Amino acid sequence: MRNCPNQLVVFVPCFNRKDITSRFLASIYSLVPKSLRMSVHLLDDGSTDGTSDLISSNWPNVRIHQLDGSQFWGGSLNTIQHLLANPFFLQIVPGTDPWVMIANDDISFPLGSFEYALKMIDDVNFNFDILAPALVDGLGRVSFDASTGRFIEHSSCGSSNLAVTMATFMRRSTWLQAEPIPKGIPHYLSDYWFTHSLSCKGFFITTIPEFKVITRSDTTRSSGPSGSGIFSRYDYWRRCVDPRSPDYLPAYIVFTQRFSSEPYKFWVLLLLRIKYFCFSILTGYRHEFIAALQA
Repeated sequence: MRNCPNQLVVFVPCFNRKDITSRFLASIYSLVPKSLRMSVHLLDDGSTDGTSDLISSNWPNVRIHQLDGSQFWGGSLNTIQHLLANPFFLQIVPGTDPWVMIANDDISFPLGSFEYALKMIDDVNFNFDILAPALVDGLGRVSFDASTGRFIEHSSCGSSNLAVTMATFMRRSTWLQAEPIPKGIPHYLSDYWFTHSLSCKGFFITTIPEFKVITRSDTTRSSGPSGSGIFSRYDYWRRCVDPRSPDYLPAYIVFTQRFSSEPYKFWVLLLLRIKYFCFSILTGYRHEFIAALQA
């Protein structure tokens, strides 16, 4: 039987979008009932736009953790795990196993959605370890098959078990069981990493249609070239060397080879290896820090 959620620890990684971050915090504080003991931790990865100053002025109860600007999303998640390993530092009530939520600052919740999630984690009749949100217009398109260790993308909505880290609830003890995330993994691939790591250890991830999030179109970047012109191609290759980008090439190649359920042909794998070789020559990249992905 799980403990009642009388304490919620919220972590919000951020970088250089202080107005968006501030609006998200205002939303969270307005949605959480006063009976719930909530602590909010902001992980500022080297913002230069005054994010920390604005948040500390408007939200003095928010605990700000200054990172060095090179952690990106994966490094921020590892920092969260390190913080959770020291409960007294987070002022967690001794002897409790509180729910933890990792949240993007550029999402919003449809009416009643967040409240429904709080109700679910308080209901001992629901059998899950991790509660992940459904993406509006994207529920259930990806699921993980533990028997093959592969992710399957569905053509239509179905049952999903993808722990999207943009608004996911899990116990502190559960988070501590996840494998550390290589720092160079782009944001969206961390969802797959989390899902694979925790599912293989027997944790049950669920999504519920009533718990949804909406992502901002101006901050959510899709992968791949945005057009066929030379400038679009140049912008695409520039993103291939940016660890903050979903096109970050080293992580993309490793994930494609390890996690995709598609039966890739020889020439597709050859093309990926050629792209990786060119990337290494041009940037001097070495793959040691994501070698754990191939274990």
